[in-house]
Amino acid sequence: MGRPIRVGICAWADPALIEAGTFYPRKSMTAESRLRYYAGVFDVVEVNSSYYAIPDVRNTLRWVERTPAGFIFHVKAYSLLTGHHPRAESVPADLTALLPRSPARTRRGEIDASSFPPEAVDRAFHLFRTAVQPIAEAGKLGYVLFQFAPWVHFDAGRLDYLASLPARLPGWTIAVEFRHRSWLPDHVDETLRALSDARLAHVIVDAPATHAVPRVTTATAPTAVFRLHGRNSHGWLRQLRGEEPTVREKYDYLYSEGELRALLPEIEGVNQEAEEVFISFNNNNRDYPVQNALMMRRLLGQPTRAEATPPDLFA
Repeated sequence: MGRPIRVGICAWADPALIEAGTFYPRKSMTAESRLRYYAGVFDVVEVNSSYYAIPDVRNTLRWVERTPAGFIFHVKAYSLLTGHHPRAESVPADLTALLPRSPARTRRGEIDASSFPPEAVDRAFHLFRTAVQPIAEAGKLGYVLFQFAPWVHFDAGRLDYLASLPARLPGWTIAVEFRHRSWLPDHVDETLRALSDARLAHVIVDAPATHAVPRVTTATAPTAVFRLHGRNSHGWLRQLRGEEPTVREKYDYLYSEGELRALLPEIEGVNQEAEEVFISFNNNNRDYPVQNALMMRRLLGQPTRAEATPPDLFA
């Protein structure tokens, strides 16, 4: 394959990964030592916590300081920015002040996204951009992931929103993942054209056959993104039935070497189209993402150093 392909996992501090006790040398490591250890094995990671709450800028500064030059952070966009309903406790005071007196709530107590006026969304973008800016300024920002809610459908208003993203996060690489079939496959040509026009990266999804959106292997921007969610059909079907499986139950899947090898021709094809390719494993249960990320790196002919060695990491 011509260009370097970066392989990592989603969430270096995922509880299931820590509890597995097979990747990190200690379950009780400090946040600093855990990130330093991870960065000794992989050179890229996706930040998942930013979906649940806009990060504290002090934390993003620490992430930059605790990782070597060349390390890359992908950052998942805050839930409100992708049509999800944010948890009330995660909503910054600036946004709470713009809500109606009695905003609509979901059955789980989240604040319904429709309750936020446009100026609140604008403010959320500003706060998110400020929080992530230290990563960008350090040259360590990969893509910002907009993983849209499963109920976000293809329509003119959503197309306009996509077109607005580059101006809202100027100079940043933005990757978009859809989870409703009205985008893909129902309006595949219009969707890919909209992404290409805005130079937004289309997230190529690998997921169970029950996933609404098929794997469409097309690059729409200089950056191409593969996100591998595993193929646990049972977990996804539970969610489709209206149940609430945990993350571990939904993503409980370990890819075989044969399954990953079968993806190589598609990855190679995209690698010929794009300037850079990222592969992020989101099969978050046990140490499955680490196992599969190392396996993929080996299949790509990349080194797979199994452990970080500096002894002061565990202080």
